[in-house]
Amino acid sequence: MLFSECFKVEIDGSEPWFDPLLNLDTKLYIDPFLVFQDEFGPFVGAHQELIDFYDAAFQLVAEAGEAKAERPWNKAVSILGTPEVEELCLGVTASGTRGAGAAGGKAKLIAEAFHKAILFGLANPRHFETVQLFQEGIAEDTVSDAVGNILRHRFGAYTKAICDELGIPTEQHPHYRGRFNPKTRRWERIVIDAPINPFSGKQVLLVPKQYLRPMPTLNPDDFWGYCFDQNAQELRTELGEEISRNVKKEIILEKALGDYQSVEQFVAFLERIGGAPYDLDADPKGLVKWYHKTREFVRENPVKLAFTGQQDFPDFIMKLVAIFKNYVENQGGWELIHNDDGQPKSESACQRLFLGIVRHYCLANDIDVSPEVNIGRGPVDFKLSRGSSLTALIEMKLAKNTKFWSGLEKQLPKYLQAEEARIGHFLIVTFTDADVERLNDIYERVAAVNAKTGYEITHSLVEAVFRPPSASKLR
Repeated sequence: MLFSECFKVEIDGSEPWFDPLLNLDTKLYIDPFLVFQDEFGPFVGAHQELIDFYDAAFQLVAEAGEAKAERPWNKAVSILGTPEVEELCLGVTASGTRGAGAAGGKAKLIAEAFHKAILFGLANPRHFETVQLFQEGIAEDTVSDAVGNILRHRFGAYTKAICDELGIPTEQHPHYRGRFNPKTRRWERIVIDAPINPFSGKQVLLVPKQYLRPMPTLNPDDFWGYCFDQNAQELRTELGEEISRNVKKEIILEKALGDYQSVEQFVAFLERIGGAPYDLDADPKGLVKWYHKTREFVRENPVKLAFTGQQDFPDFIMKLVAIFKNYVENQGGWELIHNDDGQPKSESACQRLFLGIVRHYCLANDIDVSPEVNIGRGPVDFKLSRGSSLTALIEMKLAKNTKFWSGLEKQLPKYLQAEEARIGHFLIVTFTDADVERLNDIYERVAAVNAKTGYEITHSLVEAVFRPPSASKLR
């Protein structure tokens, strides 16, 4: 459910704040570079606050020295622990709005990044997300979580102003790591007045659309692309003729630490050209439109599905998949997993579309549908269950995926074993004739897996072919 739905707010897309799903994280992140280039209202001074926070941590790491003296090092790790701000409803926790953030292990990674920078004689960077260039394991979620924690009080003030304007009720709740004091090097308790998320029981904090992206503007891949564009021949001489834009991250890290001048030039370049927020209208990664479109389809196509127990549960699963297949192939759903130029979107975009279709029908039958569930052997795409007696796992793969057959023959059986379930479904999405041709022996291979494992695995094929409008419709 969207924030606007929950609080009965009429919106038309022109509002400056992002309308989040309250029971499912949206895979967008707060980009500190976008905050830097466009401070307004409660966010005036936000970039300096980020600098002050990381300067305090940087100084502690410097005090720890090469040997990482215990007291300042542990203090640095402690203040760098920035868990996911559930109230923002952003990030990678697809089954809800709760994730790990940078607490614990990720805090140590950031401290290690500072430590490396200091050993290489580098100063605290002007943009703290530069730490991604110094240490593996620091990704967009870590950067976004840090911004959410440090600027929590600003997002609280922003949300309160919007809610007051719209007449949305709010409640005051304490946040014990609500604001960082760089003078005392301590997190301080604050009270935020914001609406309550009925699904999590926590507050909701709204974010300006102009601060959101799928990854930070300043990121390792774009840094490498900049270096390649500027000094391709120099890189070939240094790293070999076969070097290309797509390289392992350790090479990028080595380049950043050994040639910090290039990092500074890249940052200056970004400050000149500016960053751009995610285009929510075009939605090229399929992160937001899936919810609106599938909600509309489900409302217009009510279907009564029911089952009595274990015997007809597999049929219920097949009927759900059939509804999704019909939606994609015959009801325009294919448009949501293609960009305007006909290029197919990612596997995760297809997964979100499937989730949007099946969730309604599952809720009507008291079936819990959980996406990206980690069951000990890695994340299965979907788990559908009622109590402990009825469980089915669905693994979705694009036919063009290089790990396609592994998904059927290795991943899904391992997930079923870990979950102690018998019912599995392998959902295949194809975009081209070549994709379909790859599946010539799919029946034989599914049968072989079942014969070997004793599981009840079925499969379905969804043909998501791009269908641009005909010339007559364009006139």
